[in-house]
Amino acid sequence: MTDAAEAKRDHIVAAALDVFGRYGYRRTSMDLIARAARMSRPAVYLHFKGKEDVFRAVARRFADDIVAAAEAARRSGRPVADRLYDVLVIKVEFFAGAVEAEYRAELFAEAEVVVEDVMASFESAYLSVVEATLGDAAEELDLLDAALSAADAAAVLVDALSGIVREKAEPAVLRKRLRQLVELAVRGLTSRPAAVLHA
Repeated sequence: MTDAAEAKRDHIVAAALDVFGRYGYRRTSMDLIARAARMSRPAVYLHFKGKEDVFRAVARRFADDIVAAAEAARRSGRPVADRLYDVLVIKVEFFAGAVEAEYRAELFAEAEVVVEDVMASFESAYLSVVEATLGDAAEELDLLDAALSAADAAAVLVDALSGIVREKAEPAVLRKRLRQLVELAVRGLTSRPAAVLHA
C-alpha cells in the first residue's frame, strides 16, 4: 500500500470513529462514513470492503492507541494509585470522548460479535498492562499475592472498568467511579495507610 493510500485509509478510519461514536454501529452507513470523510462512497469502497471492514479498522486503531497510552501511563513513575488510575482512565476517556453515552453499550455488544478477534486481542493486551502495573507496585501493594494475585486483581479491575465504561453517565461521573474503584483496590491490597499511596 502506498503512503497516499495509507493516509486516505487513516483519514477514513478517523472519520468513521466519529460516525460510529455518534450513530452507533447499526445506524452507521457507508454513506455516512463517506460524507464524514468528505469522499464519495465509491472512493471509500476502494479502501474498504464495507462497514464491517471499516469497523474492524476502527477497532484496531482504538485497541492499539489505548494499549500504547496505557503502557506509557504505566511507566510514569507516579504513586501506585495514581499510576493505576491513569492506566485505567484511558479507556474511560476514549469512550466518553468518542462515543455518545446512548451508544456505548451497543458498540461494545457489536464489537464483541463483529470484531471479536480484535476485541479479544485488545482485552488481553490491556489486561497485561494492568497486571504489569500492579506487579510493578508489588512493594507498595504488600498484600498482592496474599489477597489476590496480580493477574486476578487485574482481571477484577478490568471487568469492573467494563461496567463503568458502558454506563450512560457523564464523563466526570465515570471518572469518579473509576477513582473510587482504584482507591478500593489499592487499599485492599496494602496494609499501609492510604496517605503513603499518593504523592
